Amino acid sequence: MAEHTTTPHVPASVSLGQLGDRPLVTARPATFQQQVANSAVVWLALMAYWALTDLLIARFPPGGRPVRPDSWLVHAIFTLAGLAAVWCMHRTGFPAAWDARILAARRLVWPALLGAGLGHLAVAIEEVTGATKILEAQLGESFTVAFPGSLLVYSAGAIVWELVFLLLPVPLLLWLISNVALRGRGQAPVFWVLAALSAAAEPVLQGGSLLGASSGAIGPGTFAAYVVHAYAFNFTAAICFRRYGLLAAVLVRLA
Repeated sequence: MAEHTTTPHVPASVSLGQLGDRPLVTARPATFQQQVANSAVVWLALMAYWALTDLLIARFPPGGRPVRPDSWLVHAIFTLAGLAAVWCMHRTGFPAAWDARILAARRLVWPALLGAGLGHLAVAIEEVTGATKILEAQLGESFTVAFPGSLLVYSAGAIVWELVFLLLPVPLLLWLISNVALRGRGQAPVFWVLAALSAAAEPVLQGGSLLGASSGAIGPGTFAAYVVHAYAFNFTAAICFRRYGLLAAVLVRLA
């Protein structure tokens, strides 16, 4: 698959002094610094939302599976990790998170629609396999968070897990391999290899633990359905990330 980009090349060598009177934070970032600032603002907004959800969860604990708010240290670590990822993103050709030069239908609507479609497919798989009920029977407790608290828990979790499996490892490794080791060569093929590997990480790691927790009650067919769906879900997020920026990847998971 050929790599597709939707924003013009932004020189990484432009200094802050060359920005002149142009604002550092802009919806039409034209320099490396402006791209970093644009994506950093979006990332900080996502982190603020996560912090707000933890405050609400602590004040109004949801039903179903017990959920504990994360500590402020965890919040700080993920916030800083995300900012480091933003720097790597814009050293390796990712678009800014909120670039008005990319049509809103592409960077917002399409990722949300793709995520919603894959979400409906996940519901259909659950209806056929009953995997959640099987796990609840084996564990002796609820496996999911009850509505409406689930809206907060799962939306905040989507942001965190997207950083863990995609937003941090892919740009960081792409920068180390393509920019540092290969001195700017092979960026496109390296990205697709990393995207393929990152898409497999979640179903392998989480799927394996869930399979073990089921004590054999979940069959190979059900497990295969989960792995294939999760892989397609994550690879779709990786494509949207490369083409439209970090917010598009988060929207795939949120939807």
